[in-house]
Amino acid sequence: MVNRNKLFLFALILAAFNLRPGLTSVSPVLHGITKDLSMSSTLASLLTSIPLLCFGFCSLFAGRLANRYQPEKIITFAITCIGIATFLRAFTNSSIHLLITALLIGAGIGVVSPLLSGFIKSHFPDKAASVIGIYSTSMVVGASISIGLTTPLQHWFNHSWKNGLAFWSILALLAIPLWLMVIKQSRIPASKFSQKTKVSLPLKNKKSWLLTSFVGIVTLLFYCFSAWLPAIVEEKGWTSAFGGLVGTIAMIAQLPATFLLPSLLKVLPSRRFWITTFTLSIIIGLSLLCFTNVTPIVSSICLGVGAGGLVSLTLLLPLDMASSPMEASTWSAMTQAIGYMIGAVGPFIIGFLHDYLGSFIPTLYLLIIIGFIAILLGWKITKPAKGKAEGLPVK
Repeated sequence: MVNRNKLFLFALILAAFNLRPGLTSVSPVLHGITKDLSMSSTLASLLTSIPLLCFGFCSLFAGRLANRYQPEKIITFAITCIGIATFLRAFTNSSIHLLITALLIGAGIGVVSPLLSGFIKSHFPDKAASVIGIYSTSMVVGASISIGLTTPLQHWFNHSWKNGLAFWSILALLAIPLWLMVIKQSRIPASKFSQKTKVSLPLKNKKSWLLTSFVGIVTLLFYCFSAWLPAIVEEKGWTSAFGGLVGTIAMIAQLPATFLLPSLLKVLPSRRFWITTFTLSIIIGLSLLCFTNVTPIVSSICLGVGAGGLVSLTLLLPLDMASSPMEASTWSAMTQAIGYMIGAVGPFIIGFLHDYLGSFIPTLYLLIIIGFIAILLGWKITKPAKGKAEGLPVK
């Protein structure tokens, strides 16, 4: 049983590694992409927005697929799709080709993410918070190494950003063998869930809509600065290399929050407190970029810490509210589907406003306002109720 649990945990970690590089690896080489493919800022923003839209749309079908087929098989198939789409970027010859790979990567991520929530709820029911911390940390590590190493890989592969992006298909190659083993070891076929419970999205639940809105705003904030932070730093007069470094630091700064969140919740269980703290960290980071000339490294640390904590909480809250693995998948599917569709418009709006206004400063004002809205929603979804501990709402 111990070896089986270790297998499942390592498979989860490798799956999580695949959920961000397809999106975040684009940012460090965005200048080269836009130059070689003659893309405007608005069109380039679609490299982030399209995967998020597809991510959200495909999440709607994850629960149905898991009800019909073994969830572990669906996860394995989706990771394979992510790997193939990432590898195909080596043959990019047009912006349309690159956008299609982004769409396929988003589809794969959209299927995997909610099913991994059900996987955690199913196989680690008593350690959900800790495993979510490991899962979130693994995603951050995947995002960090892809941002930090894509530019060096580009130079290593004859200055080809195409090969630099395609390199990250190796993560799927590492994950697939483990998930094939998981399929054989898993004792919870899809039919078991479907026999016990009729699963559907909680569309009539008010709290699920509040949580979905919160996830959408958190996603919007995260991907706006993930996609545009290096460009914002460069606009403030720093070099493009320094902008890439700042983006990498922002990703690495997420690690303490994601890794330590389970321990922090044991010390102070209130989700409301941590939502407020992490969101204020993002607001401070944006304000430093907007109103001061302090080195952007300080801003990137604030942004990273805040984003790391909030993203982990958005993964944990649906599990808190669900009573079964399949219900956890449907809550996660709904919050991620609609939430990520909301988040997808963020990078596009930033790119459009930058093309129209010629500056990132007005967009920073907008993101700061959105940050305060996130705090208000966070307080709403964590409103104390009788019969529920840790400041969580009763479903």
